[in-house]
Amino acid sequence: MSKRKTNVEKLREIRDKMNEEVKDMDVDEYLEYLKSQSTLHTKKWWAEKEKSQNKSLSKA
Repeated sequence: MSKRKTNVEKLREIRDKMNEEVKDMDVDEYLEYLKSQSTLHTKKWWAEKEKSQNKSLSKA
């Protein structure tokens, strides 16, 4: 029987993968890496979604 991964486990895997990719980079390489990441847009979207959910919860 296969166990499905939780969101936390998935995020930890992503974090570990990114840490491994940037481990030996200098500052300039790291900044370029951050600029090239398509996931940064996704993170911004999730932050905005969470912010709007918090506002709607506080109104309830």
